[in-house]
Amino acid sequence: MKVLIIGSGIGGLTTAIALKQQNIACEIFDAASCNKPLGAGIMLGANAMKVYHRLGMADALSEHGVQFLKMNIMTYKGSVLQTIENEILKEKYGAATYAIHRAALQQQLINAAPVPVQWGKRFVNAVQNENSVTAYFEDGSTATGDLLIGADGIRSVVREKHVANACYRYSGQTCWRATVALTLPEAERAVTSEIWGPGNGLRAMYTQVGPQQVYFWMTKRMPPGSAYTAEASLQLIRSELRDFPGYMQILLQHLQPDTLIHSDLYDIAPLHKWMNGRIVLLGDAAHATTPNLGQGAGQAIEDAYVLARCLSKEQYVKLALEQYCNLRVKRVHGLVNMAWNLARATNLSNPLLVALRNGLMKCTPRAIAEKQMDFIFGAQLD
Repeated sequence: MKVLIIGSGIGGLTTAIALKQQNIACEIFDAASCNKPLGAGIMLGANAMKVYHRLGMADALSEHGVQFLKMNIMTYKGSVLQTIENEILKEKYGAATYAIHRAALQQQLINAAPVPVQWGKRFVNAVQNENSVTAYFEDGSTATGDLLIGADGIRSVVREKHVANACYRYSGQTCWRATVALTLPEAERAVTSEIWGPGNGLRAMYTQVGPQQVYFWMTKRMPPGSAYTAEASLQLIRSELRDFPGYMQILLQHLQPDTLIHSDLYDIAPLHKWMNGRIVLLGDAAHATTPNLGQGAGQAIEDAYVLARCLSKEQYVKLALEQYCNLRVKRVHGLVNMAWNLARATNLSNPLLVALRNGLMKCTPRAIAEKQMDFIFGAQLD
């Protein structure tokens, strides 16, 4: 069997590594001209790290990431609404959550992939028959395999041409991300906090992701397509976060305008069709989500592992793809909807509703909080 993977992001590369573990051959294609160290930080939740433990990648990734003791959700006035303790995650789910720079993660996955990425291969079409599928690229080249995986992101060409048309949903929030050249004090490295402002989607967070690398982000409710220069973005960020406590003000003084990445936050409405014959979707191409649960990458990583397992167990490709979809769709849709509703909750502007939301979060019964944790981190992979 040979698998064609379109896209060399986290999902595509993890799929290649998972296929290697099952002795399944693959080829990886990406439209970019080369690997570029883009992006800022990323959270690899306990569920994602559990997969990487099984794939033999956990030690390498932990060396390039940072394991904090706990993460809080708190208000800008200092009230802690919820806490996640990493040691509890490790005890309960078999792995801890790590913060890592996206470029470091990408490079480690490229290093571990069974074959080199074929760069400069922009996918334009695919033709399939009963026994194979052939991918066509913009440069005139082709590749043929037993199945094709669309791991080409939220704006997936594979999905739009061959599986289903996505309905993009704007969350109401825009986001700025950056990597700050800084080492946090020990207390700040140990406890990371997502800080919620007085409403209108205003939130911010910073966490160490590597040596002299602090991942910072801020969201705010505003119309889509709002344009800012880098300097104007920095002024806006400092103004919006002027009342945020603690080390935030020191970090903002180190924030440089040329490091800011600005993007509106979209997801896609849950898709019930992830495959068409020998073509199947994975990661953001199938289920792009808002980042409110920190599970976008985690769900792509779970997809990769489950798909490789299905392909190794089932003789017939189409049946394997159907099993993969049946195992993944319900879980992923639940997480996409949970993240979407959380975005809506943080978009509230009425002070009374904001206070009610915060009170409900703070007083969530332990049994309910544990059930939510089980749903997010307790993936059944086999």
